[in-house]
Amino acid sequence: MTNELIEIIKKVKQKITDRSDMTWTTYETPAQLRDELEVYINQFQADDISSLEKIKMLFLPTGTLQEHSICNGWTDEFLNLSTEFDRLYMTIKRYN
Repeated sequence: MTNELIEIIKKVKQKITDRSDMTWTTYETPAQLRDELEVYINQFQADDISSLEKIKMLFLPTGTLQEHSICNGWTDEFLNLSTEFDRLYMTIKRYN
């Protein structure tokens, strides 16, 4: 399950380019958000799911990732990824 979660985060991270509009996020630069996502990826790779709730906050409606997707033209892909994230989140929470 964590491997699937990592893949979702990696796909999101690829969408955050140096030219990303970060206006409606809490991040000043795209690099800050990418760096944070990389921390989560590394934690999940080490089977540390302690940041699961933090990443969940990023995926919430009107959260950072949805706002980024709207401002940067990948809304449909975000909705698919967030649906998959929600499914994995519920499964992980059920077993941990």
